[in-house]
Amino acid sequence: MNLLSKKWIRTSLRVIIGAVFLYAGCLSILSPEEFADSVAGYQLLPLSMVNLPALALPPFEMIVGTLLIFGWPQRVAAFSALLLTVVFACALTSAIVRGLTIDCGCFGHGAPSRMKMWLSLGRDILLGTAVAAVYFHDLKKPEPAKTFESC
Repeated sequence: MNLLSKKWIRTSLRVIIGAVFLYAGCLSILSPEEFADSVAGYQLLPLSMVNLPALALPPFEMIVGTLLIFGWPQRVAAFSALLLTVVFACALTSAIVRGLTIDCGCFGHGAPSRMKMWLSLGRDILLGTAVAAVYFHDLKKPEPAKTFESC
């Protein structure tokens, strides 16, 4: 039996994932300088380009989280969350492979540690798996066709 076949489980999972994104975005938006330092720590962008993603990611995370919690538009929100999670996991994997020791900046600012990086990557993989399950389960259901009578 597929656990996601029960609507209350899908809804609970979607709300939990949404709350995680909303919480992470709120923490990051409250300390933009620390979050920008975390983004710079990945060494993926020139320093002159760090501020744009550091300022844009937290509100985007909050919007995606809110959309997931309310379930509308569910597919767009789930796809956006999946995309964010993949980007975060790739950036963290890149930092680990390059031997960097950074604070991922996901849930506030803290002391950099390789162990925290691995735990964050595991969390990203778990979160990404949950988001993928929600997204791909919803793809199986065709959207109802809109007719003039239903408008």
